[in-house]
Amino acid sequence: MRSLGDFSNADGLSQLLLRLSVSSTIYCLSEMTAPWGFKVAARSSPAFHLLTAGSAWLEVEGEPEPVRLAAGDLVILPRGQGHVVRDTPTSPVQWLDNILAQTPPVDGHLAHGGGGERSELVCGGFAVDRLTGRPLIEALPTVVHLKGTGGRAPEWLVTLIRMIAVEMASNRPGSEAVVTRLTDALLAQALRQSLVDADQAAGISSPVSDPQVARALRLFREHPERSWTVPGMASEVALSRSAFGQRFRAATGETPMRHLARYRMARAAEYLRATSAGIQEIARLTGYDSEVSISKAFRRQFGTSPGAFRKARSVEMASAQQ
Repeated sequence: MRSLGDFSNADGLSQLLLRLSVSSTIYCLSEMTAPWGFKVAARSSPAFHLLTAGSAWLEVEGEPEPVRLAAGDLVILPRGQGHVVRDTPTSPVQWLDNILAQTPPVDGHLAHGGGGERSELVCGGFAVDRLTGRPLIEALPTVVHLKGTGGRAPEWLVTLIRMIAVEMASNRPGSEAVVTRLTDALLAQALRQSLVDADQAAGISSPVSDPQVARALRLFREHPERSWTVPGMASEVALSRSAFGQRFRAATGETPMRHLARYRMARAAEYLRATSAGIQEIARLTGYDSEVSISKAFRRQFGTSPGAFRKARSVEMASAQQ
């Protein structure tokens, strides 16, 4: 379990990535021979596909145009939309669940298709902490597409995938935990690259490039207990109130006070999960003046009371240990 610590030296992008926590991972190494195609139903967690050989087409629900994939390309669907992957735009497809039932993977390897030209994929999904990871996931485009060069993925990705494959094949004690940590690194690196690329291409202000917004985000993280106001925030980063509000919204997509409120709630949730601190103490640590005020804010954000949230988390942890 990752606590929300003091990340006072983190840049604006780190402020986003540090909220991301991968709690579990599913991998499948797939060898597909033409013609082949599979479709995946929408789910609540992110999915990814890394094409290590051959070529493919990706079609995502709600997106008007298919995405052409070449060897070395990585695609992430941050919000888990339903999608189709196949070798040509006209190849027949089957539900992936049916393919897995008919030809179960052997040691994490799936072989499927008509026996023609070969493509290789690493497919998987992530379970991301909904409280801390949701703001970043929601800020990403529907499809994150990182392109390889010359038929190869970037070297950092090749290295991570190689390490993951070795761990998956070893079946040594602790391999599952190591794979999860490597996946955490893979996802953070991929999302970092995606955010940097988008920031450079769009030429707009974002927490990656706007130093005053990055400074404000650090101040929120360092001092959520302070009685913040928009004029006070603007003064801290040497901007007028109007300029600060405009630049903050351009960078994050929301107002400073809305962002602060969501961060306070994420931190309160983390205190409830990771500590035995009382509601009154958590209210003080997160900038609320009473147990009543934090309880109301918490219920608006999560649809339940702090006490019920803590109790449900305790039951979940107890069940996981059995």
